[in-house]
Amino acid sequence: MHKPYVWVFDRNGQNVRRKAPENIFHESDMYTTFGKNGERDLILEQGLSQLEMEFTRIRNSKINYGRDLTPDEHILLCAFTATAQARTPANREHQRKQWERPLRMMERMTEAVANMTPDTKERFIASQPPRSVNSKGSIGYEEVKQMHENPLQTLLYPMIQATTPLLCKLDMAFLVSNDEIGFITSDHPCVWFDPDSCRRPPMYRGPALMYETIEITVPLSPTHCLLLNRQGMNGYIQVQPNVVHEVNRRTRFEADEYFVVRRNVKLDHWFDRGREPEDSWDRLHPRSGG
Repeated sequence: MHKPYVWVFDRNGQNVRRKAPENIFHESDMYTTFGKNGERDLILEQGLSQLEMEFTRIRNSKINYGRDLTPDEHILLCAFTATAQARTPANREHQRKQWERPLRMMERMTEAVANMTPDTKERFIASQPPRSVNSKGSIGYEEVKQMHENPLQTLLYPMIQATTPLLCKLDMAFLVSNDEIGFITSDHPCVWFDPDSCRRPPMYRGPALMYETIEITVPLSPTHCLLLNRQGMNGYIQVQPNVVHEVNRRTRFEADEYFVVRRNVKLDHWFDRGREPEDSWDRLHPRSGG
C-alpha cells in the first residue's frame, strides 16, 4: 500500500525533505504534566486528541462537502482555531520569555530578603501592603515558576477558554481551491493578519480582534482554508490561485521553523515582503531629521 507523504521545507525554503504526515508536528510530552513522583498526567493531551478527532469528523463529513455547520460544530471549530494558535512550540517559548522577567525579579527579591538582618527584615515586612488571602489577582512564586517552566501545561487551557468565545463572534468562511499546490501549512498554522495595520501608528499595529480588517486563517487541508473575519465573508468561497498564493505567503511568513507543502514546490511569492502602501503611517508621518 502506498504511504502518503508531504514535503517539508525550512522556513527559508531550504533543506526540503519528504515525510509522512504523522512524523511532523510531533514532540514527546509537549503537553504532559508530571507529578511529584514523576507520574505522567495526560489529561491535557487527551483533551487535545479529542478536539482533533472532532475536527477531523467535521472536516471529513461537512467541510469537504461544502455543508453547513451546526452551532456546536461552529463553536468547536473556533476552539480548534484557538488551540492552533496557542499550542505551538513558538507560543510556548513566547510565553516562557514573558514570565522570565517576573520570575527572576521574584528570585532576586527572595534572595535579598534572605540576606537581610533580622531587624531590617522585620521593617521590610512591616512596610509591605496587606495582602488578602482571597485576592484573585495575587500570583505566588510557585505559580510564576510553573508558568515559566511549563507554559503550555499551565496556560494552554485558560488561553483557549478565553479566546474561543471571541472567535465565535467573527464571520466564518471557508476558502476552497482546486489549485495543484493548494494551501500550505506550517508549525505555526494559525495566522492573525491585518492588511490595514501599516496605516496605524506603530503601537497599534498588532493584529487584534477589535479591528474590522482582522483576518485569521488556518489551513485545514490543501483544498480548504478557514477564514475568520469581520467583513461579512461567510460560507464556502471558491478562490483563484492568486488568493491561495497570498494565503500561503502569510502562512510561510508566520512559520517558526518549517512549512509543509503537498508537492515539492515553493513559489517566490511566498517569500515576497510586498511593497509599502503610499498611504502607510510611516510614509505619511516621516521622521524629521536632526
